[in-house]
Amino acid sequence: MRRGGRSRSRSRGRTRWGPALLTALTVGALVAGLVIAPSAAFTTGSVDRGTTVTVADDTDGFLGIDVADSVRAGSEGRLVTVTNNLDRPLSVSVSAAAALSNDQATLAPGESLSTTVTVSCESPPSQLQLTVTASASGQFSAVATRSPLVVASGCQDAILGLGSVEVVDRSTTAKGAKAEYTVNYSLEGGTGLFENVTVELKNIGRQNRVETKSSSARNDTLEFTTGGPRFGDSFEITIRLFNDTGEVVSELIVVTDTADGSGTVYRDP
Repeated sequence: MRRGGRSRSRSRGRTRWGPALLTALTVGALVAGLVIAPSAAFTTGSVDRGTTVTVADDTDGFLGIDVADSVRAGSEGRLVTVTNNLDRPLSVSVSAAAALSNDQATLAPGESLSTTVTVSCESPPSQLQLTVTASASGQFSAVATRSPLVVASGCQDAILGLGSVEVVDRSTTAKGAKAEYTVNYSLEGGTGLFENVTVELKNIGRQNRVETKSSSARNDTLEFTTGGPRFGDSFEITIRLFNDTGEVVSELIVVTDTADGSGTVYRDP
């Protein structure tokens, strides 16, 4: 009789507490995996139903973060590499109080974003705080803050200039025989003084036909297509660089070309 009573008691206990216990264990395992384990590699974040987490650095976590130990003021260097270790696309952005290059991207699983930084020699901080923000389809979000050291000894700001410039003639007798040009450029040096690059396309035989485009990106491509049949016409392409004080006259580039689809007509270096 006692044996039977104990058996019924255990059976009732399983019926009353089994599902709740299983749920608690499942949630506990999820939270333990996200909060306690240092494999998530972000400061704060959420997964699915708003589970907030606080964990340590780890390049093998959901959001792999590899921060440089230090950066040198006055020169460009790697700041952080962020890797998507999830099984879904991840939107990532990096921000800091300094000039950044390649600071945002949508990463496929396994892809990485490597961001470089240039810290000014003018009152450089002892540490540079950076923030990494990531999200994936509303099911994962994270914010990480890190502060690598800034080395300022012997600091001297690099002079802002055009690092590379390429002018390509893509004109063709097809598609209305329009003149088409592409200007690719990248900058070097400078620590936040850059304003924009301006490119002017002027039809030499038609002085009033001037098209101007500008970009405030440190690396960019500007494309031009004339509004009418201009294949065979002569053009003047003028490239200007501007900083916060005006045009950098020493960086002025002027290229003349006949729109005949000859490909690269200017390249430096």
